[in-house]
Amino acid sequence: MARQLLRILLLSTIIFHWLSGISAVYEPISIDSVDYHRISFKKVRKLISGQKQFGLKTFDEIHTVCYNTLDSNNYRTFKKSQLIQQNINVVWDNLTHQSRSSEFDGRIVTFGMLYSKKYNNILYNNESFAGLEEGQVLFFNLRVLSGIKNLAVALEVTKMDPESKVVEYCYVEHGDTKGTQRFSLKPTTEGFTEITQFTRYKCSSKLRGRRLYYFFHDRIVKEFFNKIKSKSEAMKNASLEISDIYY
Repeated sequence: MARQLLRILLLSTIIFHWLSGISAVYEPISIDSVDYHRISFKKVRKLISGQKQFGLKTFDEIHTVCYNTLDSNNYRTFKKSQLIQQNINVVWDNLTHQSRSSEFDGRIVTFGMLYSKKYNNILYNNESFAGLEEGQVLFFNLRVLSGIKNLAVALEVTKMDPESKVVEYCYVEHGDTKGTQRFSLKPTTEGFTEITQFTRYKCSSKLRGRRLYYFFHDRIVKEFFNKIKSKSEAMKNASLEISDIYY
């Protein structure tokens, strides 16, 4: 009798710890759990903590406001392309496995924090990063007017298609901008790659939508393209140098 009771107690303990482990894995991360000391930018910290004023308590409650086809007349468009003298698969790898301290950090855009809906975890700057995935919410700081003014923006990766070589981001709800950013790669007849950024956006301010957004977005995309281009073509040059040595 005592042995049977011991078995029941042991089994109950195992089940209790197993269920506790499951609840811990799926327990949503609270917005209050953010270590703001690890985020350098005041505007980004304010954007994250400000989600609570809209009733959000956890990061999994953050939603996107993508381009709405039913309201298409109120959206503006932006499009920019760049030729990269490198194979499309190499460019795709560089586009989707970016180092946050290089491609994401520039004169205008600087990485603040990342939340992964897939893994339910937070990544701060200088932490290991495997690459872009659907469900990642990225928080950035934008330096405009040479740093006189800073803005914070959050985007979620809503589509990753390695077959068609497309990555899409949507703006996070409760921000100043709504819409979708789309990066696509296309091979050229020369064996190179054309990268295109196409954005449909709508701003809460008419002045921002008509003039400011396009002006700064053009510079942000140009800066980003230059980084991807330099990194991709440097790999090609390195391969040629190795070939020359063995030749």
